[in-house]
Amino acid sequence: MNRGISCERILDADCSSTTLLQHEEQQYDALMSKFLLLHSPLVGPSTWKWVAEELGRSGNEVTILVISPSATAQGWEQVVKEVVAQVPVENGAVFVAHSGAGPLLPTIVERSRSLGSSLVFVDAGVPAETGNTPLMPEAVLEHLASLAEEGLLPPWSEWFGPDVMASLIPDATKRELIVSELPRIPLDYFSGLVPPLRKWPADRNGYVLLSDAYLDDVEEARHRGWTVVKLLGKHLDLVTRAPEVALAIIQASSSN
Repeated sequence: MNRGISCERILDADCSSTTLLQHEEQQYDALMSKFLLLHSPLVGPSTWKWVAEELGRSGNEVTILVISPSATAQGWEQVVKEVVAQVPVENGAVFVAHSGAGPLLPTIVERSRSLGSSLVFVDAGVPAETGNTPLMPEAVLEHLASLAEEGLLPPWSEWFGPDVMASLIPDATKRELIVSELPRIPLDYFSGLVPPLRKWPADRNGYVLLSDAYLDDVEEARHRGWTVVKLLGKHLDLVTRAPEVALAIIQASSSN
């Protein structure tokens, strides 16, 4: 069901005006949901802070699921176990994953035994339906191996040069908070392979595209018939454009 502006209109930067957002908020006020937001293992839970606030303003119940560095150090299975323990016993929730949390999201939902759930991937990897899903492409893994010291990678902010984080998050206060939570991930974490599920755990699925880096994943989402919302900008726009990202998540979770 399509409520409000179309997915393709959300794509346009010109559609992000205050007037349009206020109009959309009014249309979505009655659609209260339980949102469970999962951050990438490479960053901290505060990446979802501002989107959670936006969703909460509309009366939705919001929980940020937390991945601890200690769980990541033990591999993706421990991450899944830790997150599943945080999932409330409640059906019909909307599970939302960003970035590197995407390949783990269906397994988390399946093991939590949540029924009637929706899955939304926000600039995130989409796991394969058949065959194992790598946590990092082989070519990228080779590059990361050159950065590791004693088996640990530097914080994600240091992978791409000194000016990248300022470009992604121009606001110094927000950037300082996000950077303060960045863990050092063991290189071995990314050698893990996530096996496919016997049955995909949700009938309603959506994808929110923020950056060109995930064009292949959004095409896979389209191929599977999911609702796709394009909000092209930058990978951490959930920090810098929280109102628009929140609305895109609602659109992606309620349109199919």
